[in-house]
Amino acid sequence: MLKRLGLIFGPVIVAVVAVIAGIMLMPEDNNKHDYQAEQRAANALTPIVFKNKTLKQRALSDKQHRFVPFFGSSEWSRMDTFHPSVLAEGYHRSYRPFLLGQRGAQSLTQYFGMQQITKQLTNKQAVYVISPQWFVKHGEDPNAFKYYFNQAQALTWLQHAKGTTADRYAAKRLLAMNVSSSLNGYLRRIADGKKLTANDQGWISMKLRFLNHEDSLFSDMQLGNNYTKRVLPKTANLPKAYNETKLNALADKYAAEHTKSNQFGIDDKFYQQRVAKQLGKLRGSQRQFNYLQSPEYGDLQLALQQFAATHTNVLFVIQPVNEKWAAYTGLDMKMYDQTVAKIKSQLTTQGFTNIADFSQSGDKQYFMQDTIHMGWRGWLAFDKRVNHFLTTPQSTPTYHMQDKYYGHDWMMATSVN
Repeated sequence: MLKRLGLIFGPVIVAVVAVIAGIMLMPEDNNKHDYQAEQRAANALTPIVFKNKTLKQRALSDKQHRFVPFFGSSEWSRMDTFHPSVLAEGYHRSYRPFLLGQRGAQSLTQYFGMQQITKQLTNKQAVYVISPQWFVKHGEDPNAFKYYFNQAQALTWLQHAKGTTADRYAAKRLLAMNVSSSLNGYLRRIADGKKLTANDQGWISMKLRFLNHEDSLFSDMQLGNNYTKRVLPKTANLPKAYNETKLNALADKYAAEHTKSNQFGIDDKFYQQRVAKQLGKLRGSQRQFNYLQSPEYGDLQLALQQFAATHTNVLFVIQPVNEKWAAYTGLDMKMYDQTVAKIKSQLTTQGFTNIADFSQSGDKQYFMQDTIHMGWRGWLAFDKRVNHFLTTPQSTPTYHMQDKYYGHDWMMATSVN
């Protein structure tokens, strides 16, 4: 019987071992630069690219072409003629956005994603979009976090965890997200302020080596075609030379053509697909929303901690809300303004003073494409601030991090005083 089983399963076991050995022995090659492939990755907006280490490292380390990480959420998928990727391509900017965002991704996802590109962030610049809507009672949705989570990110982080306040907080948040039972023992040690053992580190290194080789092996299989289908063609619509007046007029024209079906200034397609059928139910639906008390403030602090550690000069962009829609749904704009003030206080008191605050622009015509995302005129205002930040000399920031922002008192505070 044992001989028969060996004959049946032996070749399978040998094949599996061979595959694992092949992956482990294959060299990690992140240095092959192909500009077209890097552009495809930078604009792919797929979960696979979002989680892939090799693709991000390859583009962000390309010395011939300057890719800049643009951290955010679902706003990057609004690829109209005035999208930052289209404008950067159309006007041959000295940089190209590498879009790092997905629907439902927030600061905790971004923090662990940063673990894959710390070298590429060191002494560089970045853009980080913050949406006040992230700061809900329970913070990031665990299902969204697990969908975008890559175990290699956590293992890389564990290799460098020292038991600091930030490390303990991050470990507790990962445990709360229940991402992987195989990591829980290590996470509990860090959460308790303990160091990992030599055996722990040995296992982590071996597992990480396998995952990184696997990441490299499959890196070029899911690049998507946004660059060739949604970015390049739209550059033909732009004025040949950058002209703010002409661009704003063109934005008004396009926006007027695409907002004929509703009184909110929302893109017609979005309105018909996402709003119209349940419009009555949505009246007053946001009266009880509160963004002032949330673990998201602690998660944001993790991202800030990482930027400080890598000496990254960051432009933070605060998105507005569509004020006509806010009035219809009953969103408390005083609460919203207090939320923005709290976010900005957390940034500025620690030296993060480059802030493009568009929170008061939600009532401007054609600034918003839908209920919570910029478009048309909004993208142009965004681009003006971002382009200036990335193409003119900037002073080197001095960061002074404060552990109080991981505390319950701050996360539950309803004012900045």
